[in-house]
Amino acid sequence: MLALRIRGFGIPTLMMLGAMLTGCATSAPPLSYYLLHDVTENNATRDSVSQNNPNALVLINRVVLPDYLKQRGLVFQTSDTGIHIATDHLWAEPMDEGLTKRLRDSLTHHNLELITHAMGAQEVDVYLTLRIDDFIASHQGDIILRGEYFLSYADEVDESARFHVSLPLPHDGFDTSVKVMRQALATLADKIASDINAK
Repeated sequence: MLALRIRGFGIPTLMMLGAMLTGCATSAPPLSYYLLHDVTENNATRDSVSQNNPNALVLINRVVLPDYLKQRGLVFQTSDTGIHIATDHLWAEPMDEGLTKRLRDSLTHHNLELITHAMGAQEVDVYLTLRIDDFIASHQGDIILRGEYFLSYADEVDESARFHVSLPLPHDGFDTSVKVMRQALATLADKIASDINAK
């Protein structure tokens, strides 16, 4: 019966169906994945800080993100009021994880060791809570990182500071955006480290 039904289609009809199926198979663009931290960065500094005595052991207590950064797609501004969430350019890991890893690597250069709750309880010197309000490629051609961080010390002294980092994008493209986003987080790490090391 199936063979009879197939015979009922003319050759032109079958060719058209085949072309349609081929078009559907090739129309989806390939997916590209990005990391917010740099896997090629030299780990020697981080290992040295872990093995020796860092200036402070910093526990990242919580990272609070706006809803649009909880998506896997990279986000960019299309206008003063609009954003676009890419469907074929994606983060390889959740934003809060990538952000934490990038901060960890950057704080290492200031002799600070950043740990997470998953690494187990240790004697912590500083608790860091980070709230990100925006982290996006703007329609004006720069990366905007803004929000507030809160530092709680073992002696129960608390402080907070708002931050606003703006760095120009030298070129268009997702690769360039991710690299400048890394630089923005390194700038934020410099500010956090300055506050902690000043204690």
